[in-house]
Amino acid sequence: MTKRYPAFLNLKDANVLIVGGGLACLEKLTGLENTEANISIITIELNPEVKKFVENKTNITTIIREVKDVDLENRDLIFLATNNSEINAKFRKVANQLKILTNSVDDPNNCDFYSASLIDLGSVSFAISTDGKFAGLSAALRKLFEEIMPSEDTELFQKIYEMRAGLKKRIPDMNERKKVLKDIIFNLESKYFNKE
Repeated sequence: MTKRYPAFLNLKDANVLIVGGGLACLEKLTGLENTEANISIITIELNPEVKKFVENKTNITTIIREVKDVDLENRDLIFLATNNSEINAKFRKVANQLKILTNSVDDPNNCDFYSASLIDLGSVSFAISTDGKFAGLSAALRKLFEEIMPSEDTELFQKIYEMRAGLKKRIPDMNERKKVLKDIIFNLESKYFNKE
């Protein structure tokens, strides 16, 4: 079986298109919210929750009409948030000719990549993917990780990064520094995962 390559994309100032304005669009918007991407939504109908979400967001543009082939040009990433596999296939083909990666929501056969379920703990992020086969499982695993490592502990991770940066200055010997860092990680594992 061909394996997927996991990656975290830097989408700052990227030109992202979402086709469709329903709840699938809202799901993508929440994932893209803090990426600082420039997002265009083209849809024949905008869900009220999506309308509320995009209100006062200067980096999101909504266009109410049917999408055209030309709308896909000059995009860095495309999400097809329609519930129509034929439309997804058509626009994925256009996007692929333009060498643009496309994700068709809940339509794995028309995807160049799959979105992952994300656990965001500041500088630490976990992504869970089922290759588009079982989004519910990804969501359940995400909830499990969030219980094990609650977001309130983001400060703890930040302190660990600061400690590591400080250790580089205080302990120039790499082997000695590794030993200290391993002790920190061991203590972290013991606290969160009951390892002994």
